[in-house]
Amino acid sequence: MGNRPPSHAAYSALVEVDDDLEDDYNDDVGGSPRSTTPPRTPPPPMTSASSTHSSAPSSPIMGASHDDEHTAITTTAEAIYASTKESSSLFSSVGDSAEEDRCREGGGRRTLPTTTAKRVVDDDPYADVRERMENLRSMDRNRHVGGGGRGGGCGGVGGGGVVPRGDDITIFAAVTTYLGYVVLIATGHIRDICASVFGKGRYLRSGSGDHHHRRRRRRTTPPPPPNDPTKYAPLLKSWENFYTRRLYHRIQDCFNRPIASRPCATISVLERVSHDGNKTMTVLGPLSNLVPPRGGGRGNDVDVDACASYRSGEHYDETPEGAAVRRCLNLGSYNYLGFADDWDVTCKRDVLGSLAALPSSVGSSRLEYGTTVLHREVERIVASFVGKEDAMALNMGFNTNATVIPALASTGDLIVSDELNHTSIVNGARASGAAIRTFRHNDAADLEMILREAIVYGQPRTRRSWNRILVVVEGVYSMEGEYCNLRDVVSVCKRYGAYVYLDEAHSIGAMGPTGRGCCEYTGVDPADVDVLMGTFTKSFGGMGGYVAADKSVIDELRRDCAGSAYHNSLSPVVCQQIISSFQVIMGKDGTDIGRRKLNALRDNSNYFRMRLTDMGLHVLGNYDSPIMPVMLYNPTKIAAFSRECLKRGLAVVVVGFPAVPILMSRARFCISAGHTRVDLDRALRELDEVADLLKLRYARSTFG
Repeated sequence: MGNRPPSHAAYSALVEVDDDLEDDYNDDVGGSPRSTTPPRTPPPPMTSASSTHSSAPSSPIMGASHDDEHTAITTTAEAIYASTKESSSLFSSVGDSAEEDRCREGGGRRTLPTTTAKRVVDDDPYADVRERMENLRSMDRNRHVGGGGRGGGCGGVGGGGVVPRGDDITIFAAVTTYLGYVVLIATGHIRDICASVFGKGRYLRSGSGDHHHRRRRRRTTPPPPPNDPTKYAPLLKSWENFYTRRLYHRIQDCFNRPIASRPCATISVLERVSHDGNKTMTVLGPLSNLVPPRGGGRGNDVDVDACASYRSGEHYDETPEGAAVRRCLNLGSYNYLGFADDWDVTCKRDVLGSLAALPSSVGSSRLEYGTTVLHREVERIVASFVGKEDAMALNMGFNTNATVIPALASTGDLIVSDELNHTSIVNGARASGAAIRTFRHNDAADLEMILREAIVYGQPRTRRSWNRILVVVEGVYSMEGEYCNLRDVVSVCKRYGAYVYLDEAHSIGAMGPTGRGCCEYTGVDPADVDVLMGTFTKSFGGMGGYVAADKSVIDELRRDCAGSAYHNSLSPVVCQQIISSFQVIMGKDGTDIGRRKLNALRDNSNYFRMRLTDMGLHVLGNYDSPIMPVMLYNPTKIAAFSRECLKRGLAVVVVGFPAVPILMSRARFCISAGHTRVDLDRALRELDEVADLLKLRYARSTFG
């Protein structure tokens, strides 16, 4: 792999700058980048990161120029945007009679609305708030797609105004959050000291914390190993061990909750109990497990009144096997398009039919015997859907980033990553061996400054130019609910000859008028994004991930990417699920279910976001995003919020440190096309009560 400047034209221009780089940069960015962006300078072709270790001659895998050999892909992109233009009624209040007729044909409780001005009220569950919702989403989209620096969420107030970003923590919330952690840490250390002095504690096998297990242990069971720490090698750092024991375990019941149903709009959450102060959690099973034995004794030390409380609970239920569950409205799954709700109608026949010809697993990697006709069909559909020449499917979404990025970049390359990118991107970048820089979240100006400095100064010590520069961003940031400022990012990368890698795990299928993701929503030509990555685990109701790019890129990745060369191939059954869901979304199943799903997801998300903001909660993200983070801040409110919601029949996701910064604990709502307005209104009533109870109205009051 030879060295080359990332852009000859950009490099030649930048090497002439004077020593005052900062002043020169300020002069350059004084105007509008979008209006002055020159045509993209085609960088030389990029070869695989592993090609230097191969005896075969290296072949180009990522050319940034899009010439005649990509005519077919350009035609596909033009067709996509032509259809987007025809569907512009999704972003306006003007519609035609044909659209209304299709909406009326849906009928029933699950009728999904369209955005037209003339509509029958019975067909639109949001008719009374339609105008305000559309005004809010239009303002937010115009500000987001139109640029203006860092992207940020907004919410509606009053008659449809806009409030600032919700991640501006108040001084009171910051102080009380730090104080909460101080109390928790101090209490944890005191408990550790007491356990060491008195020899009793839940984390000492011989202590009183394990009296339940010792009582139930049979006499023939050998004694447990000693607690002497000198007998074992340390598995975790001291802080990680302490944090897990004394902070995480206190609220462990709020995480990893098992379910006994499909992840649809309503789910059954299995009840769990703990016998050791939340050190471990056990699925309760039948309610008879709570009743003491008739022959006397203390049973399993669970309150004998718990059985009655479960039975009298408003949301109590049992599985066919008799296990106790709680029926909850699902506000946390990635079931964006609701395929878990209507799978029997949309996908079941074809998915189960695939088992007649192919097994559930091929037991091999893609490079051996792991490629079937269904794998080829999935890749063909994906490439056509996103507007690329070819695609490659992998069996795990996380591993798609973790194995593809090291195949694209290596020593001598530079990866410039958004500071809030997903862990899979972080792991992939670290495994690549390339140098890594981060830029401020959604800040194209900061990205430009980093690229300028990288081109001017080159690699550390040697000052040689970088072999290639890869900029990695996400379509929708899963912890922020924000869309990528893709237009400005692509504009900057064009100017400096950097490659663009877009992770659309949460945006593909859920973003844009036809579900084609961030490129369609922001009006960016897919040809300007060198690598498009996404997953099938969210909108498509399957598993695995894909990467789409030029054919030369994909051909090289099939050989060099560990996810393709060594990992087990995607199950043919899952491939058929992906194919069926794509056909529904694109309308190739002969119905308008896909269009109605996309409209319902957008309407449900915007309505829920608008109402949460009306409550005075700090809501992050953008309108049209199905992800709505609500800020909790204080660590004690993480558990309180989750438990209060579960008590009211709401299954929610709460997130704390270290998944987010220590001050930024939050609840994350994920809305689905399977939800109805009745479902959402019920959830909003319960959340309004919880917000009062826990003092969460930080957008209205300093004290919540």
